[in-house]
Amino acid sequence: MKSEEMEKQLNSLTLGDYIRVSWFDASEARLTLSEHQKPECLVDEWGIFLGVEGDPKHLLLGQHYVSMDRAWEATRIPITLIRSIQLIAKHASPQAFLRRYIVRNLKKHHSVMVKDNWTGFERR
Repeated sequence: MKSEEMEKQLNSLTLGDYIRVSWFDASEARLTLSEHQKPECLVDEWGIFLGVEGDPKHLLLGQHYVSMDRAWEATRIPITLIRSIQLIAKHASPQAFLRRYIVRNLKKHHSVMVKDNWTGFERR
């Protein structure tokens, strides 16, 4: 998929959409080096769209939500490895929360302070 098409498709998604992502993952095939023509294999994964983050950009695909911990188990898929995205259902996930961290370096010490913020799907 061309980067312009991918960008347009990603912009049309909203948090909580149920999607199928086809992407090229590294193969774990045990072959001789000469037999590895293309080391990637096409993978289809289904899950909840949690957004796009990072540099380089990764799509966050929620696999499991643990209510007690208010945390997602998610797959981070590099945008450059995505072949296609298919919308299965809009707003398929009930309200859930995303945990975001802000990391700051303190000048006096070589330590890191982490601030925990919570945002819900209803906020866009």
